[in-house]
Amino acid sequence: MRIAYLVLYTEKNFEEITENLDKILDAGDDAYVMINDADLRDEVFLAYADEPRLHVSTKQDSALPADLSTPRGFICQIEEALDYEQQDDFQYDYFITLTDGMLPLIHKEQMDAFLKELNHKDCYYEITNSNENKELQERLEQYAFFTNSYDFQKSKIIRGMNNMTSNIVTKFKKRDIEDTVYLTYPWFILTHESATALADNKAYCTTNFMMCQYPEELVFGTMLHKFSNVEHVNKDVWLIGETNSYQLMSPVKPVTMDQIINNKDKIFAGKIHSGTNLDVYQNTFDIYWPITEEDIEDYNQQH
Repeated sequence: MRIAYLVLYTEKNFEEITENLDKILDAGDDAYVMINDADLRDEVFLAYADEPRLHVSTKQDSALPADLSTPRGFICQIEEALDYEQQDDFQYDYFITLTDGMLPLIHKEQMDAFLKELNHKDCYYEITNSNENKELQERLEQYAFFTNSYDFQKSKIIRGMNNMTSNIVTKFKKRDIEDTVYLTYPWFILTHESATALADNKAYCTTNFMMCQYPEELVFGTMLHKFSNVEHVNKDVWLIGETNSYQLMSPVKPVTMDQIINNKDKIFAGKIHSGTNLDVYQNTFDIYWPITEEDIEDYNQQH
C-alpha cells in the first residue's frame, strides 16, 4: 500500500517533526506537510531538499483548526499529491490526514493490513446529518468571523465576540445550501477516487463553508456524500486525550499512556508531543517503523 499522509503541523519543534516525517518516509509512504511557522517550514524544506517523497505544501502553507484553512488546506495537499502522481506515473492507494501531534499507533505492516480490509472503502466517523439534527443546520447558517485567530480556541473573549457577531449577522443573512450537511470527526482515510472527488470540487468547499465554525467537521462528510460514490466504513479509529474520543468544536487534548494501553482498537492518537507528554512520545513516535514479524511479536508481548 502506498499512502499519502497529509500532515498539519503547528508546533515549533524541528527535531520532533523530522522524527515523525522520517518514520513515514522510511516506511515507504509519502508526506505532504503544512507547517504554520515560516522559519521551521524553511528548515524542513532544506533538510528534505533531496527527498522527492516529502512535499512541503505551497498552495496553502499553514492552517488552523476552526476555520476554513484546515479543510481547504487538506484539499490543496490532495491536489499536490495528484499532480505528483501524474509526474511520476503512479497512484496512491489511500490518503490519510494527521493533524498536529497525531501519530500512528500501529506498524506499517499492520496499517497495510487494515487498509486491505477496507477493500477500497473510505474510513471516517460520521455522527449525524442535517436531516436528522436541525441544530446542525442552524450551526451551518451562522457566520463566524473570529475563527481565524490563533487564540480562538483558548480565549473566551474571542469566542464570545464570535457568538455575538454570528447571531447578529444571521438575522440579516443565512447561508443557503440545499444539500444535506454531514457531521464527522475532522480526520479521514480516503481512497484515491474520493480524494480526487474532493480536489475536483474544491470550489464547493470554499463557496459553502466560508466563515463557518469548525468546518473541518462538516466539509468532508458533506462533500463525500455529494461527490463520491465510494462506500465508507463508519468507524472511530482516533484516540484523543481525556475522553478517548474527539469532542466536537474543541481543542484536541494530550493523550496518556494508560489510554493507549487500554484502547488497542485505535489506529491513531493525539495529541502527542515531546514537550507535553514525553513518556507517550518516547513510546509511540517510532511505532510506524516497518519491522519483522518477530519484532511485532516482541512488541505485543511488551505492551
